[in-house]
Amino acid sequence: MLDGENSSMSDKKSPKPKILLAEDDDAMRRFLEITLQRADYTVVSAEDGLAAMQIALTEKFDAVITDAVMPNLTGHDLCRILRRDPNFKDAPIIILSGLEQEVSANVEHDCADFYLVKGAKLKDDLVKKLAELIGAGS
Repeated sequence: MLDGENSSMSDKKSPKPKILLAEDDDAMRRFLEITLQRADYTVVSAEDGLAAMQIALTEKFDAVITDAVMPNLTGHDLCRILRRDPNFKDAPIIILSGLEQEVSANVEHDCADFYLVKGAKLKDDLVKKLAELIGAGS
C-alpha cells in the first residue's frame, strides 16, 4: 500500500521553475545554463536582450536572469520593458554585472530585484538568491 502511495506522489511532482537567461558571452551563458540546470531549473537562453525580449513575449517564466551590458538591448532596458508586461510585473529579475561599482550604483535606481557581480562566488550566490526570490514569489 505504501509503495502505491509513493509512486502516485512522485507522479504529481510540480514542474521545475522556468528561467529566462540573457547573456551575450557564450562561455558565461553555458556556465550559467549548467549551473541552473543542476539546481533543478528549466533554462531558456538568449544571446542578447533583444532575443530575450522576443522569447519573453511567447513564453511564461518564473524568473529572469540577465547580463547588464549586452548588444541590441541592455539588461537594464530589458528589465524596464519586462516590468511593463503583466506576466513579468512581479517576476524576480536578477541582473549580473562584471563591475562591482555598477552593481552598487544601480541597486536603488533600477527595476531589478537583485544584482550580482560576476565573480568567484557567482554560482553559489545566484542559486541561493534565485531560490529565495522564487520562494518568496510563490
